[in-house]
Formats: sequence, structure tokens, C-alpha cells
Amino acid sequence: MATLPQYKQRQIARRSTSDISKLAKQYKSNLDSITGEYQTAFTGYQAGVTEQMKPYEAQIAAYKDSLLPTYETQKTAYKKKLDDYNVLLAEIEKNPLIERQGTRREAELLPSSSPHLGPGGVGGGLQYGFVERPYTYYEERPIPKFTDKAPKTPDIPVAPEIAAFDSTQYEAKKTEAGSALKREIGERRASKISAVSRRNARPLLSGAKP
Repeated sequence: MATLPQYKQRQIARRSTSDISKLAKQYKSNLDSITGEYQTAFTGYQAGVTEQMKPYEAQIAAYKDSLLPTYETQKTAYKKKLDDYNVLLAEIEKNPLIERQGTRREAELLPSSSPHLGPGGVGGGLQYGFVERPYTYYEERPIPKFTDKAPKTPDIPVAPEIAAFDSTQYEAKKTEAGSALKREIGERRASKISAVSRRNARPLLSGAKP
């Protein structure tokens, strides 16, 4: 059978265990509350980020589905024209002259003319006429100008700058809750040690005989 001092010690121990258990439950409740606040705030933050990203996502979709394919088509067409132009320049360099056919008037002695004079010196002499004769000539081949311009590369959409979620206030609350728990437990232990010390100093209070 437990003596009175032992009974009181057990009561103190049970109260101490009960107090710590309550403190632990309160601490867990505080953490749950802080976690709930954090999750609510973070959910709102994510919704805001989603809303801010919508224009950028639309721009990226347009870039991939329309702007970039159009640019690639234009670039291919431009490259073909440039290649054809370079081939033409090579041909001109190899054969810089173009052969042409033309006609020109040339004087020709008429078959009916005679170098002898007729009676009285009239009706005689050489007679000439003009005829069109073909001839060949050469011209420099003109060098054409390349006037096509390279297509402009479409600008890649830039994502908006979005600030990171600020969780410092929730971390501070968790730290404060943990500190409060340690402080309460420390105070209760100090109180228990003080009570035991007083009993040891005053034996009558603990049931001891003088």
C-alpha cells in the first residue's frame, strides 16, 4: 500500500503527464491550423499563377501552331530563290555574252547597172541599191538583282515574371508554436522540480516524521 507521500508523487506525475499531453494536443491543433492557412493561401497563389500564365500559354500555342510553321515555310521558299539566284550568277559568270541576230542595210551593186556610158553620156554608169542582210552580234548578259528579303524570325513569347510563394509567415508561426510548446513544458518541469525541492526542505509537508 502506497504511503501518503508516494500517493502525492503519483498524483503530481499524473498531472504532469496530463498537462504535457494537453500541450501536445494543443500544439498539434496549432500546427493543423497553420497548415490549413498555408494550404488555403497556396491554393490561391496557384490560381493566381494560372491566371497570369494564360496569355503566355496562348502566345506559345500560337507560336508553335502558326507563327513557327509559317516562318519555316517562308524560310524554305526564300532559300530556294537564293539558291536559284546563285545558280544564275554562276551561269552568267561562265557565259557572260548573249548571241543576238539582227539585220542591217548594206549597199549592193545592181545587176542592171553598167560602167559604160550610153550615147551622149546618158544612161550609163554603176547603180547601187540597199538590201537588208542578217548578222550576228553579242551583248553582255544583264545581272539581275536579288530583291527578296529573308523572313523575320518570329519572337519567342516570354513568360511573365511571377514572384515565388512567400511562406515565411507560416514558417514563423510554426516556429513560434514549437517554441511555445518547449517553453510551457520547461515551465511545468521547473514547477515540478520546485515543488519537490520544497517538500524535501519541509518534510512535514510530505508526510515525513520529524
